Amino acid sequence: MSIDSVQRTGTAQSRLTVPWSTVLPLAVVMAYADGFWMITLRGAVGAMNRTQQPFASWWRQSTLFIPVFMLAVLGALTLALRLFGPTLRKRGKVAATALLVVAAGTVAGIGLIVANSIYDYHLQSAELQMMDSMHSLCVRSCLALQQQATLVAHIRGISYTSGLMLATNLVLVGWVVAMLGGRVKVIGARTRGGAVDAPQLPGSRMQELRPLLVAGLLGAAVIHAAVVPEHLSEWPAGGVFFMLLAAGEVVVSGILLSRARLYRAVLIAAAAVSIGPVVLWLYSRTAGLPFGPGKGLPETIGLADCIAVVLEVGALVAAMVLLRSTRCTWRPPVSAHTRALRLIAVLAITAVGVAGAVPTWLDDSGAQTVLTVLH
Repeated sequence: MSIDSVQRTGTAQSRLTVPWSTVLPLAVVMAYADGFWMITLRGAVGAMNRTQQPFASWWRQSTLFIPVFMLAVLGALTLALRLFGPTLRKRGKVAATALLVVAAGTVAGIGLIVANSIYDYHLQSAELQMMDSMHSLCVRSCLALQQQATLVAHIRGISYTSGLMLATNLVLVGWVVAMLGGRVKVIGARTRGGAVDAPQLPGSRMQELRPLLVAGLLGAAVIHAAVVPEHLSEWPAGGVFFMLLAAGEVVVSGILLSRARLYRAVLIAAAAVSIGPVVLWLYSRTAGLPFGPGKGLPETIGLADCIAVVLEVGALVAAMVLLRSTRCTWRPPVSAHTRALRLIAVLAITAVGVAGAVPTWLDDSGAQTVLTVLH
């Protein structure tokens, strides 16, 4: 049975959809619970300048990473739909689906604490190197030993915290399932009154790619807007450029959403605001810009700019495919779960990009605002 299939009952028409009433509660409780353990791990072995105002850091980062857990929960429910069907009547299937949700949420949480620990270790290693350069730590192999000890502490902390996350998610998911009456919905249903209509027609390439194109542009715009304050403080012209770029991406996205028909001019504009930043990014990270404060010097590659480039490349590919499709090409319908997974994946990637662009907003530290992964 297709997730978007149409069921006829009398004069009503039901369309199967994503069960957001199940996805959202499960994602929210795991996001805030796993966020608590992330803050706890940071306080135990993390960088000192990231331990200020733990409560504010907890709710900010937990809220930001809700889309990551939504993606995990929806992925688990989609897998359960394929394994057990649209209706979970037996307790064994309900329990198995709940365990899939726990596993997916725990994997998402572990991934976030690993990324968090990598950033902490990056800051701590830089501090150790600074202390060593001032000859206040010790001599010769002491720096390597300190870095190794710090790394071991992070690995142990991740292992302990992962077990706590698993146990916490198991209890919370069981509690949510109990609050839902001991049932887990893997599909929802939207009923429309009136005469019975024909089954849903296949979807078109435009219907499939337009939401992804808009999501990619908006995600890149959010990341570009997040780095505006940093660039304004370093180089006002750079900050203005990112402001205009973010505004252009938002405007093109609005036009794409407001018009039922996609004109070539709009798609060309979408491709232009996508390929321009990608080309500029590649040039600045290889040869270095011929102007600005770092004239002629290749810039460092950061987490936020990498994710922005990924979103822009995705938007560019979607725009080029739509430009090549001169006619409406019909194809079998894509399930509601698949469409939602695509969009939430873009939202989750954007959330991670924002975290990389403004880590000081998450932990109230004075650390650098871009996680450098390559020099």
